[in-house]
Formats: sequence, C-alpha cells, structure tokens
Amino acid sequence: MKWCPNCQASHPTQSATCPKDGAFLLEVDPTSVVEEALPEINTTVGNGYELVAGPIRGSKSAVYKARHKLFDRTVVLKILLPNLRSLADYVERFNYEAKILSTISDPRVASIYDVGLLPGNAPFQVGEYCQGSSLDALLRRDEIETAEIISAVSQICDALDAVHKQNYVHLGLKPNHIMINFPAKNEVAAKLIDFYETERAGEHAQNTHDTPGLFRKCGFPSPELLQGKRIDARSDIYSLGCVLFKALTGHAPFSATDAKQLGLKHIEERPKPLHQVCTQKDFPAVLNNCVMTALEKEPERRFKNVLEMKRELQMIAPSLL
Repeated sequence: MKWCPNCQASHPTQSATCPKDGAFLLEVDPTSVVEEALPEINTTVGNGYELVAGPIRGSKSAVYKARHKLFDRTVVLKILLPNLRSLADYVERFNYEAKILSTISDPRVASIYDVGLLPGNAPFQVGEYCQGSSLDALLRRDEIETAEIISAVSQICDALDAVHKQNYVHLGLKPNHIMINFPAKNEVAAKLIDFYETERAGEHAQNTHDTPGLFRKCGFPSPELLQGKRIDARSDIYSLGCVLFKALTGHAPFSATDAKQLGLKHIEERPKPLHQVCTQKDFPAVLNNCVMTALEKEPERRFKNVLEMKRELQMIAPSLL
C-alpha cells in the first residue's frame, strides 16, 4: 500500500503520485497509517505540560496551546502526527527542526524550549507561544495597514538575518508562518515560525520535481528552488518578496490552473507592478521597486542580503504614515 504525506490518504495503487494532489506516494506498512488518538485537552503530557486548547491539525503535526505547570508559562506543544511516526524521514526532519531552532537566538524567531517523546514514541516539541494572529489571518480579516505590513516584514528581515547567519535557508516563508501582535498603539511585533522545511545553504532541496508539493510546503518557492539548483539566503529574499506582494495587493504575484504552470510563471514571467494588481491603493514607486528587486528571477539581481532589503523598507516607511 502507498500513502500520501500531504493529503494523508492511503492508495492501493501502483502509481508513483497521489491521484488527489500529485504528491509522490510513500510505500508503507498498512499498520503505520492506522489513525491513533491524539492527547485530549486538560491532560498533562511530557514534563508537566497541561494541554489547554487544540489540537490544530496540520499536514505533519498537531499543535496544542499548553501551560507548563511548574513555571506557569503558556507554550505551544507540537506533536508529530501518528501516521508519520513509523516513517524515519519524517521523524528525522521533525527532530532536525528542533535542532535548527536551538541554534538561533533572536527575538523575532519563536524560541524552542523542550523536546521529548510521549507514549507511543510520539516526538514532541515545546516552543514559544506567540501572541496575536498570523499575517494570513490579518489579511483575510483586513485588519492590517500598509505601514504595519512594512514594519512587520522589516522585522522578519531581522529574523531571517539570524537564520542566514547560522547558514540556513528558511524555505517556508508564507503569511501563515509570520505571527503579528500589536502590543500598543502604533506598535507592531512580528515573529517567524515553522522551520520544518529549512535546509542548509548551498544544498539542493529534495523532491524539487514534485512541483505541487513544493508550493504546499514552501508557499512561494524561488525560481532556483523550482529548478533544483543550489539554494542560499537569496531564495528566502524571493519568497519574502512574494509575501510582501500578496500582503500589499491581496494577490499572489502569479496565479495558474495547476502547479506546473504556476512554477513556470515563477521561473519565466515578470510580476505586474503593484498598482496594476491593486488599483485601489496608491503605492510609492520606491515600494514597487523594492518588491520587484526581491522578485528578480536571477538571485544576483536581488538584494544581496535581507538587511539590505530591510534598509530599503525602512526608508520607505515614513512616506506611508
């Protein structure tokens, strides 16, 4: 039997890809995909973590809001899904994410506090609970202004700089991986979360021939990632440019009827200027130029690093007030 790690459906098929979403299927023992119960709310797991809300179930993990009883601290507890626990690659990647986070110390990156195993050999991580909402949620509710978007993305540049200094590339930049809080009037605080797709700079990312999977996992894969080339920090600059484009206009830089066509657009097609996509807003020319520089097809034509992009955004910010 084969199993799809994206839609989590099993398929008694000889096909190499999932008939639902095109992702590459994994050959697994049928017993490994039998649904198991996740921990219930109000139970205590690990080293004194009381589960108080959740779970929010993703494609790879279940996420709970929890409280550490001894320290009286609210945390996020993430458990690898039962269907993945017998698949060594997923367990290794889950633990690798925790290792990456342990090496990065920056106030704009959500911290990790603890790791361990629950009954049934379920790997778990305990991390910082981020106040506020994801950028994705704020955009859907139309609860964030242009100046606030610029401030948040500038802070994410700082987060990415910390990541890049450790020689990693995040590779998962999308609006729901950016948490935003408004601690006081005219204040914005942003944090970068979810490092499951993170790779070492200079590596060839795996399964780049699975285009639908790349868009699901990475959100906005860079042209070089889509082409299976070596990736570095400039790949994150492209993805962050896509996030900024969508946050400002309400639309992704490109759209298509299928993932392969969408991938070709990211590789070959120039994005339209911001004002042509969102005619209701008046975007300064320098802001459009900043976004278009981040979205250059060739890495050499983008910003040299995220701090250069941040400096550009900070120069633009006063004109938006």
